[in-house]
Amino acid sequence: MNLLHEILSGKRLVLDGPLGTELDRRGVDISLPLWSARAIRENPEIIEAIHRDYIDSGADIITTNTFRTNPRTFQKAGLTIDAARTATFSAVEIAQKAVKSSHINKNIWIAGSMSPLEDCYRPGLSPDYRTALAEHRLMADWLAEAGVDFILIETMNNIQEASAALQAAKNTGLPAAVSFILKDIDHLLNGEKIVDAYKLIFDLGVDIFSINCTHHSVITDFLNKYRNLISIPLMVYPNAGILDSKMEWHSDSAFTPERFTEIAADWYRRGVRIIGGCCGTGPEFIGSIYKKISGELGETHRI
Repeated sequence: MNLLHEILSGKRLVLDGPLGTELDRRGVDISLPLWSARAIRENPEIIEAIHRDYIDSGADIITTNTFRTNPRTFQKAGLTIDAARTATFSAVEIAQKAVKSSHINKNIWIAGSMSPLEDCYRPGLSPDYRTALAEHRLMADWLAEAGVDFILIETMNNIQEASAALQAAKNTGLPAAVSFILKDIDHLLNGEKIVDAYKLIFDLGVDIFSINCTHHSVITDFLNKYRNLISIPLMVYPNAGILDSKMEWHSDSAFTPERFTEIAADWYRRGVRIIGGCCGTGPEFIGSIYKKISGELGETHRI
């Protein structure tokens, strides 16, 4: 059974949490431009440990540490396209190794992460469609060749680049999810309407629609307004804090694993199929969600 069959069978699934902020929490250098990609060569054992912690916490899906392994980022760091390819394959291999060593008696799916080519919080830097398509094709092809189960196009801030990345992902033949970052319940970070974003990527054949890197309150309001519009599997993974207008991070101290689990339970009941965590969450958040859906919400994880 593949991932989409599991989702369409009515199963609730748990996505993992972040790699970047979790690497930072464990003392790993995530300085720009490489950010989390630096750890692929310098701290691969810590990446693998994080993957295993998420698996042990109950995650059904883990995400490769490829958010910043695209050629554009590596060239900014003075590195080659070949180095970007090697890092991408190594990141997938680390995730695969974590799955193989986990000895968990269930399917663990590996999502190949693709991100905006420029800063995900600065949509104005996004390249034109043809450039984006060419660069995302490289990443999508590398991830597919390396052996991921599906492609997760995440933290997208505008429709044009999201559609280019989706086209690149669909060309591999793998299932694809597209996840957007919201400015508010109605708009992407660049001001485009979320309804327009959904309609376009739906027409392009996206398999899973998602919201991430957004405060939980905005996601809840989004679901209140738009849940019935979305006719394909829905995934959400919120931040445990917010970025202010100066791009400074502020943790939400009230967003504890216990509070997240209460919110996630409500989201599952509304028909969200996959829930995980984004910036500032961690294995303890994922473990709390898993215990909830395998206990009170039903051991089979079914809706």
